[in-house]
Amino acid sequence: MGPIRIGIIGLSPGAWAANAHLPYLLSSDSKYKIVAVCNSSAESAAKSVEELKLPGEVRTYGNVQDIADDKDIELVVCATRVDRHYMSILPSLKAGKNVFVEWPLGRSLIEAEELLDVAKEKNVKLAAVGLQGRFDAIVETLKGILAEGRIGKVLSTTITSQGFIAGQTELESQSYLVDYESGGSLLSIPALHLLDTVQEVLGEFSSFQSLLSNQRPVVKIVNADGSVVKENAEKTNPDHFMIQGSLKSGAVLSAIIRGGAPFKGSPGLEWSIYGEKGEIRITGPSAFIEIVGTDNIQLHDFATDEIKEVALQNGAFAEMGPINRNLARVYEAIAAGDKTILCDFEGAVKRHQFIEEVYSQNPGVQYK
Repeated sequence: MGPIRIGIIGLSPGAWAANAHLPYLLSSDSKYKIVAVCNSSAESAAKSVEELKLPGEVRTYGNVQDIADDKDIELVVCATRVDRHYMSILPSLKAGKNVFVEWPLGRSLIEAEELLDVAKEKNVKLAAVGLQGRFDAIVETLKGILAEGRIGKVLSTTITSQGFIAGQTELESQSYLVDYESGGSLLSIPALHLLDTVQEVLGEFSSFQSLLSNQRPVVKIVNADGSVVKENAEKTNPDHFMIQGSLKSGAVLSAIIRGGAPFKGSPGLEWSIYGEKGEIRITGPSAFIEIVGTDNIQLHDFATDEIKEVALQNGAFAEMGPINRNLARVYEAIAAGDKTILCDFEGAVKRHQFIEEVYSQNPGVQYK
């Protein structure tokens, strides 16, 4: 069987797809062949193909309908920003194509449900969503520790983290994140990615209560060099998210995730899993486990009172950094038809329902 022929929507030098997806897709291990690129214009797509040194025979499109109509494409990858996911992928779903869409699936639960309905109506065989934190080495490592019973029954878990976005400034290239209508926010992106990873390890919520707040309604928009683009930009998205609840296992969870950077010199992620016989402490750079991974795992054995360092089980593609390794594993799962961990559209709708419930508990912030 030859490589799976893919078309990518939203591919440009220095952007997410080029930085995160291409290292695996262009590697000798890849089970895929890029046959088409679709950007805002055919000219933009052609420029990206040239600058990224993709083969000259890669077809270039400036309309998402064109990529949907290309019968040679077996999988469409949507790597645009969230407010463009729905309109970008809808034509391909209507054409019955297999798709892989970055998280969030849509700007809202309504968009996500509509995309799921179309996928079902057109009997799309594979509709995957990029919640790739599930594939991170920390998940396999923690599942192994828990399965061995090293801390006994899990009683509780506590998380404190920072998302870097939604701080006192926002990058001009990500300025859409200040706008609630975009569908991209501290809650829907870093917080959801982190909680999805936590739930892959510890299980789903049975109930929860949340607090969502926008403490910085006005922020600066800046360039990467720190120069100010806009001094006073209105921000309608939250910058603080707190949640406490019970998991189906019976364990309880408490988490606070805020915008901005961590206290200088401190980890941007502190996650503990407290059990009957011991406790695990995980630290990392930020809430974005799926991108930056974790730095350190320690296990405190209550019986011996010893603290031991735990090595990450990096597994396949260990030579890659987390950002590329986790996506490589997603692509490998898609190629193998392995849906054990892979998030499909139904799973994505479930996560969008969680976001809607958070907003419904916090009526000061609307949800579409």
